[in-house]
Amino acid sequence: MKAFDISTFFLQQMSADDNMSPAIAATRALMESLRLDDSTTLQEFIAKMKEARESLSKTDVSVVSVSSGCELFLRFITLSHLELEQAADFASCREILLRRGEEYVKTMQESRKRILRSSTNLIKTGMVILTHSRSRNVLAVMKEAAKNGKQFTVYVTESRPDCSGQRMAEDLRSCGIPCTVILDSAVGYMVERVNAVMLGAEGVCENGGIISKIGTCTVATFAHMKNKPVYILVESFKFIRIIPLNNSSLPKSYLHCASILNSGKDLGCEHPLVDYTHPDNITLLYTDLGVLPTSAVTEHLIKLYT
Repeated sequence: MKAFDISTFFLQQMSADDNMSPAIAATRALMESLRLDDSTTLQEFIAKMKEARESLSKTDVSVVSVSSGCELFLRFITLSHLELEQAADFASCREILLRRGEEYVKTMQESRKRILRSSTNLIKTGMVILTHSRSRNVLAVMKEAAKNGKQFTVYVTESRPDCSGQRMAEDLRSCGIPCTVILDSAVGYMVERVNAVMLGAEGVCENGGIISKIGTCTVATFAHMKNKPVYILVESFKFIRIIPLNNSSLPKSYLHCASILNSGKDLGCEHPLVDYTHPDNITLLYTDLGVLPTSAVTEHLIKLYT
Protein backbone atom coordinates (compact mmCIF):
# COMPACT_ATOMS: atom_id res chain seq x y z
CA MET A 1 0.00 0.00 0.00
CA LYS A 2 1.35 3.39 -0.98
CA ALA A 3 2.33 5.59 1.95
CA PHE A 4 0.09 8.60 2.59
CA ASP A 5 1.63 11.84 1.35
CA ILE A 6 -0.03 14.64 3.30
CA SER A 7 1.43 17.41 1.13
CA THR A 8 0.06 15.83 -2.08
CA PHE A 9 -3.36 15.34 -0.47
CA PHE A 10 -3.36 18.97 0.67
CA LEU A 11 -2.49 20.31 -2.80
CA GLN A 12 -5.19 18.09 -4.34
CA GLN A 13 -7.74 19.59 -1.96
CA MET A 14 -6.65 23.08 -2.97
CA SER A 15 -6.85 22.38 -6.70
CA ALA A 16 -10.26 20.69 -6.38
CA ASP A 17 -11.92 23.76 -4.85
CA ASP A 18 -10.59 27.18 -5.74
CA ASN A 19 -12.71 28.85 -3.04
CA MET A 20 -11.32 26.71 -0.25
CA SER A 21 -9.11 28.41 2.30
CA PRO A 22 -5.62 26.85 2.61
CA ALA A 23 -6.30 26.46 6.34
CA ILE A 24 -9.36 24.27 5.68
CA ALA A 25 -7.49 22.20 3.10
CA ALA A 26 -4.65 21.71 5.59
CA THR A 27 -7.07 20.65 8.32
CA ARG A 28 -8.71 18.15 5.98
CA ALA A 29 -5.27 16.76 5.23
CA LEU A 30 -4.58 16.38 8.96
CA MET A 31 -7.92 14.62 9.37
CA GLU A 32 -7.04 12.15 6.62
CA SER A 33 -3.68 11.59 8.29
CA LEU A 34 -5.50 10.95 11.57
CA ARG A 35 -7.77 8.36 9.96
CA LEU A 36 -4.75 6.47 8.61
CA ASP A 37 -2.62 6.94 11.73
CA ASP A 38 -1.22 3.85 13.48
CA SER A 39 0.03 5.50 16.67
CA THR A 40 -0.31 3.55 19.90
CA THR A 41 -0.16 6.47 22.35
CA LEU A 42 -1.47 10.01 22.46
CA GLN A 43 2.06 11.40 22.77
CA GLU A 44 3.14 9.55 19.63
CA PHE A 45 0.06 10.80 17.80
CA ILE A 46 0.70 14.44 18.74
CA ALA A 47 4.32 14.13 17.63
CA LYS A 48 3.23 12.75 14.24
CA MET A 49 0.63 15.49 13.80
CA LYS A 50 3.29 18.13 14.45
CA GLU A 51 5.50 16.48 11.81
CA ALA A 52 2.57 16.51 9.40
CA ARG A 53 1.98 20.20 10.12
CA GLU A 54 5.65 20.88 9.40
CA SER A 55 5.35 19.07 6.06
CA LEU A 56 2.37 21.24 5.10
CA SER A 57 4.29 24.40 5.91
CA LYS A 58 6.87 23.44 3.28
CA THR A 59 4.39 23.64 0.41
CA ASP A 60 4.21 26.77 -1.75
CA VAL A 61 1.02 28.18 -0.26
CA SER A 62 0.07 30.64 2.46
CA VAL A 63 2.07 29.39 5.43
CA VAL A 64 0.35 31.96 7.66
CA SER A 65 -3.17 30.54 7.38
CA VAL A 66 -1.95 26.94 7.18
CA SER A 67 0.06 27.20 10.40
CA SER A 68 -2.72 28.98 12.31
CA GLY A 69 -5.40 26.55 11.10
CA CYS A 70 -3.30 23.50 11.95
CA GLU A 71 -2.29 24.78 15.38
CA LEU A 72 -5.88 25.57 16.36
CA PHE A 73 -7.04 22.21 15.00
CA LEU A 74 -4.53 20.27 17.12
CA ARG A 75 -5.39 22.42 20.12
CA PHE A 76 -9.11 21.78 19.69
CA ILE A 77 -9.01 18.01 19.24
CA THR A 78 -6.66 17.45 22.21
CA LEU A 79 -8.33 20.04 24.47
CA SER A 80 -10.53 17.63 26.41
CA HIS A 81 -7.73 15.85 28.24
CA LEU A 82 -10.05 14.25 30.83
CA GLU A 83 -12.14 12.55 28.17
CA LEU A 84 -9.00 11.33 26.42
CA GLU A 85 -7.44 10.09 29.66
CA GLN A 86 -10.56 8.10 30.50
CA ALA A 87 -10.50 6.28 27.15
CA ALA A 88 -10.01 2.52 27.60
CA ASP A 89 -7.29 2.32 24.95
CA PHE A 90 -5.82 4.41 22.17
CA ALA A 91 -8.34 3.03 19.67
CA SER A 92 -11.07 4.66 21.77
CA CYS A 93 -8.91 7.74 22.08
CA ARG A 94 -8.57 7.94 18.29
CA GLU A 95 -12.37 7.82 17.94
CA ILE A 96 -12.63 10.81 20.26
CA LEU A 97 -9.98 12.67 18.28
CA LEU A 98 -11.73 11.89 15.00
CA ARG A 99 -15.09 13.05 16.34
CA ARG A 100 -13.65 16.29 17.65
CA GLY A 101 -11.72 16.79 14.40
CA GLU A 102 -14.86 16.38 12.30
CA GLU A 103 -16.65 18.88 14.53
CA TYR A 104 -13.83 21.37 14.06
CA VAL A 105 -13.73 20.97 10.25
CA LYS A 106 -17.50 21.44 10.11
CA THR A 107 -17.17 24.63 12.14
CA MET A 108 -14.42 25.88 9.82
CA GLN A 109 -16.53 25.22 6.75
CA GLU A 110 -19.42 27.21 8.23
CA SER A 111 -17.18 30.21 8.98
CA ARG A 112 -17.82 32.09 5.74
CA LYS A 113 -21.59 31.80 6.14
CA ARG A 114 -21.27 33.27 9.62
CA ILE A 115 -19.15 36.11 8.28
CA LEU A 116 -21.92 36.82 5.76
CA ARG A 117 -24.41 37.03 8.60
CA SER A 118 -22.23 39.34 10.69
CA SER A 119 -21.67 41.67 7.72
CA THR A 120 -25.28 41.86 6.50
CA ASN A 121 -25.46 45.63 6.97
CA LEU A 122 -21.84 46.42 6.11
CA ILE A 123 -22.46 47.40 2.48
CA LYS A 124 -25.10 50.03 1.76
CA THR A 125 -26.48 51.27 -1.54
CA GLY A 126 -24.40 54.07 -3.02
CA MET A 127 -21.16 53.08 -1.31
CA VAL A 128 -17.81 53.22 -3.05
CA ILE A 129 -15.47 50.54 -1.70
CA LEU A 130 -11.75 49.91 -2.08
CA THR A 131 -10.36 46.40 -1.79
CA HIS A 132 -6.95 44.85 -2.32
CA SER A 133 -6.00 41.59 -4.04
CA ARG A 134 -8.62 38.80 -4.05
CA SER A 135 -10.15 37.86 -0.72
CA ARG A 136 -12.66 35.02 -0.82
CA ASN A 137 -14.52 36.52 2.14
CA VAL A 138 -14.69 40.01 0.65
CA LEU A 139 -15.90 38.54 -2.64
CA ALA A 140 -18.59 36.49 -0.88
CA VAL A 141 -19.88 39.51 1.09
CA MET A 142 -19.99 41.69 -2.02
CA LYS A 143 -21.80 38.98 -3.99
CA GLU A 144 -24.37 38.61 -1.20
CA ALA A 145 -24.91 42.37 -1.04
CA ALA A 146 -25.47 42.55 -4.82
CA LYS A 147 -27.83 39.58 -4.60
CA ASN A 148 -29.86 41.50 -2.00
CA GLY A 149 -30.24 44.47 -4.33
CA LYS A 150 -27.49 46.71 -2.95
CA GLN A 151 -25.95 48.95 -5.60
CA PHE A 152 -22.35 49.92 -4.99
CA THR A 153 -19.05 50.46 -6.80
CA VAL A 154 -15.71 48.82 -6.13
CA TYR A 155 -12.11 49.87 -6.79
CA VAL A 156 -9.74 46.90 -6.84
CA THR A 157 -5.97 47.20 -6.69
CA GLU A 158 -4.08 45.38 -9.41
CA SER A 159 -2.18 43.61 -6.62
CA ARG A 160 1.14 42.69 -8.11
CA PRO A 161 3.13 40.55 -8.51
CA ASP A 162 0.41 37.96 -9.22
CA CYS A 163 -2.22 40.51 -10.37
CA SER A 164 -4.87 38.80 -8.24
CA GLY A 165 -6.87 42.04 -8.33
CA GLN A 166 -7.55 41.46 -12.02
CA ARG A 167 -9.17 38.16 -11.18
CA MET A 168 -11.17 39.76 -8.36
CA ALA A 169 -12.48 42.32 -10.84
CA GLU A 170 -13.56 39.58 -13.24
CA ASP A 171 -15.41 37.80 -10.43
CA LEU A 172 -17.20 41.01 -9.41
CA ARG A 173 -18.16 41.93 -12.97
CA SER A 174 -19.59 38.45 -13.52
CA CYS A 175 -22.02 39.27 -10.69
CA GLY A 176 -22.92 42.63 -12.21
CA ILE A 177 -20.95 44.67 -9.67
CA PRO A 178 -19.31 47.77 -11.24
CA CYS A 179 -15.59 47.81 -10.51
CA THR A 180 -12.39 49.44 -11.68
CA VAL A 181 -8.89 48.01 -11.42
CA ILE A 182 -6.38 50.59 -10.21
CA LEU A 183 -2.60 50.60 -9.98
CA ASP A 184 -1.17 49.66 -6.61
CA SER A 185 0.67 52.98 -6.68
CA ALA A 186 -2.63 54.86 -7.09
CA VAL A 187 -4.04 53.86 -3.69
CA GLY A 188 -3.12 57.16 -2.03
CA TYR A 189 -4.94 59.07 -4.76
CA MET A 190 -8.03 56.84 -5.01
CA VAL A 191 -8.66 56.34 -1.29
CA GLU A 192 -10.08 59.88 -1.08
CA ARG A 193 -12.95 58.80 -3.34
CA VAL A 194 -14.14 55.80 -1.31
CA ASN A 195 -16.43 55.39 1.68
CA ALA A 196 -14.71 52.34 3.13
CA VAL A 197 -11.95 49.79 2.66
CA MET A 198 -12.73 46.07 2.85
CA LEU A 199 -9.87 43.59 3.11
CA GLY A 200 -9.22 39.94 3.78
CA ALA A 201 -6.38 38.51 5.85
CA GLU A 202 -4.17 35.44 5.92
CA GLY A 203 -3.62 35.75 9.64
CA VAL A 204 -4.81 37.88 12.57
CA CYS A 205 -2.14 38.56 15.18
CA GLU A 206 -2.70 38.44 18.91
CA ASN A 207 -2.82 42.25 19.10
CA GLY A 208 -5.45 42.48 16.34
CA GLY A 209 -3.05 43.41 13.56
CA ILE A 210 -3.18 41.38 10.37
CA ILE A 211 -0.77 39.59 8.08
CA SER A 212 -2.01 39.65 4.52
CA LYS A 213 -1.10 40.02 0.85
CA ILE A 214 1.78 42.42 0.24
CA GLY A 215 0.41 45.93 -0.18
CA THR A 216 -2.31 45.56 2.47
CA CYS A 217 -0.30 47.66 4.93
CA THR A 218 -0.07 50.48 2.39
CA VAL A 219 -3.81 50.42 1.69
CA ALA A 220 -4.78 50.40 5.38
CA THR A 221 -2.26 53.09 6.29
CA PHE A 222 -3.46 55.49 3.60
CA ALA A 223 -7.09 54.80 4.54
CA HIS A 224 -6.37 55.54 8.19
CA MET A 225 -4.63 58.79 7.24
CA LYS A 226 -7.73 59.86 5.28
CA ASN A 227 -10.13 58.78 8.08
CA LYS A 228 -11.67 55.99 6.00
CA PRO A 229 -12.91 52.91 7.90
CA VAL A 230 -10.93 49.72 7.30
CA TYR A 231 -12.95 46.51 7.73
CA ILE A 232 -11.26 43.11 7.82
CA LEU A 233 -13.33 40.06 6.85
CA VAL A 234 -11.61 37.02 8.31
CA GLU A 235 -12.24 33.63 9.94
CA SER A 236 -11.33 33.10 13.60
CA PHE A 237 -9.28 30.02 12.69
CA LYS A 238 -6.75 32.48 11.28
CA PHE A 239 -6.05 33.95 14.72
CA ILE A 240 -2.38 33.34 15.52
CA ARG A 241 -0.22 33.75 18.62
CA ILE A 242 2.28 36.24 17.27
CA ILE A 243 2.77 39.97 17.83
CA PRO A 244 5.18 41.39 15.22
CA LEU A 245 7.11 44.50 16.17
CA ASN A 246 7.06 45.57 12.54
CA ASN A 247 7.29 44.10 9.04
CA SER A 248 10.98 43.32 9.46
CA SER A 249 10.21 41.01 12.37
CA LEU A 250 7.89 38.70 10.38
CA PRO A 251 9.23 35.13 10.05
CA LYS A 252 10.94 34.34 6.77
CA SER A 253 8.58 31.40 6.31
CA TYR A 254 5.71 33.92 6.17
CA LEU A 255 7.46 36.29 3.79
CA HIS A 256 8.66 33.78 1.19
CA CYS A 257 7.41 30.48 -0.19
CA ALA A 258 9.29 27.28 0.62
CA SER A 259 10.78 26.92 -2.86
CA ILE A 260 12.42 30.35 -2.57
CA LEU A 261 13.73 29.66 0.94
CA ASN A 262 15.23 26.37 -0.22
CA SER A 263 16.72 27.79 -3.42
CA GLY A 264 19.58 29.58 -1.72
CA LYS A 265 18.64 32.84 -3.44
CA ASP A 266 19.39 36.21 -1.87
CA LEU A 267 16.13 36.99 -0.07
CA GLY A 268 16.96 40.68 -0.23
CA CYS A 269 16.26 40.49 -3.96
CA GLU A 270 12.96 38.64 -3.56
CA HIS A 271 9.60 40.34 -3.10
CA PRO A 272 7.83 39.40 0.15
CA LEU A 273 4.44 37.68 -0.17
CA VAL A 274 2.81 39.38 2.81
CA ASP A 275 3.09 42.38 5.09
CA TYR A 276 1.91 43.33 8.58
CA THR A 277 -0.79 45.92 9.24
CA HIS A 278 -0.85 47.45 12.73
CA PRO A 279 -4.21 47.32 14.59
CA ASP A 280 -4.24 51.13 14.82
CA ASN A 281 -5.01 51.14 11.08
CA ILE A 282 -7.93 48.71 11.40
CA THR A 283 -11.49 49.72 12.33
CA LEU A 284 -13.28 46.41 12.92
CA LEU A 285 -12.95 42.69 12.29
CA TYR A 286 -15.97 40.98 10.72
CA THR A 287 -15.59 37.34 11.75
CA ASP A 288 -17.53 34.13 12.28
CA LEU A 289 -17.56 35.09 15.99
CA GLY A 290 -19.30 38.37 15.18
CA VAL A 291 -18.08 41.94 14.73
CA LEU A 292 -15.01 42.42 16.90
CA PRO A 293 -12.68 45.26 17.84
CA THR A 294 -9.02 44.39 17.30
CA SER A 295 -8.53 44.14 21.08
CA ALA A 296 -10.89 41.13 21.26
CA VAL A 297 -8.42 38.81 19.52
CA THR A 298 -6.18 38.59 22.59
CA GLU A 299 -9.14 37.64 24.78
CA HIS A 300 -10.24 34.91 22.37
CA LEU A 301 -6.76 33.36 22.20
CA ILE A 302 -6.34 33.50 25.98
CA LYS A 303 -9.60 31.57 26.43
CA LEU A 304 -8.51 29.02 23.85
CA TYR A 305 -5.05 28.36 25.26
CA THR A 306 -5.78 28.46 29.01
